[in-house]
Amino acid sequence: MALVRIGKVARAVGLKGFLGVAGSDGALGELEAILLRQGTGEPERRRIEEARPQGRVWAVKLEGVSDRTAAERLVGAEVLAPRDELAEPGEGQLLWVDLEGLEVVTAAGAVVGRVTGPGGEKLVPLAPYVTVEKEAGRIVVDPPDGLLD
Repeated sequence: MALVRIGKVARAVGLKGFLGVAGSDGALGELEAILLRQGTGEPERRRIEEARPQGRVWAVKLEGVSDRTAAERLVGAEVLAPRDELAEPGEGQLLWVDLEGLEVVTAAGAVVGRVTGPGGEKLVPLAPYVTVEKEAGRIVVDPPDGLLD
């Protein structure tokens, strides 16, 4: 099961145990449950009771988090979801997890490498130098001179 990071608990919201989750673009409004990972611990599944946008964060009420003190203990936790529970991204958008494992080649056909995760050895700006050919299992890069040297 591939897990996708969809945000991070940034703060407690209010007194009733809501978490302020930053970094989510709406996935929290569609999910029934998430996984929370604190530090290097194992992710723990929690059912979502309510999720709504609130300013720059999503206010999320989880089962078992009943007050502000409990919510404050979760600040800093990563918010994860199984890839197969997430809706497909919109036109022209991709999830990072969908790129992992794809071969990277130049427009001339030279193999550059393979996508292994964020922050690899070579960082290539995604636009306008990159075309993702998901069906072909590759990413074609056409970088300016010197970028891959």
